[in-house]
Amino acid sequence: MIRVAMAVLHITYTHNPQTSKAAYDGFYKVITTYQYRRLSKSHWTINAEESPQAVWQKLKQHIDPSGYLLMMPLDPGWFYVTDRTVLSWLAAGA
Repeated sequence: MIRVAMAVLHITYTHNPQTSKAAYDGFYKVITTYQYRRLSKSHWTINAEESPQAVWQKLKQHIDPSGYLLMMPLDPGWFYVTDRTVLSWLAAGA
């Protein structure tokens, strides 16, 4: 079950290794400090005990200015009861 104090966040970003000057190793190092699920190459869901703003500050420094970082909080109240099992699975990942 998801604890109220935690923020479940969906994160996606762009990364072009041929033009990027950002060190994405730092991005991966930060994001894997949380409970996480990597949904695809550039889509992650994390479970953080920090505010979304704090997570944003940590991650944005590792994104190239020509790319983007999109972070969306997932509120359990937005899901139907049957869908909450998916949200619980995302929150439990690591």
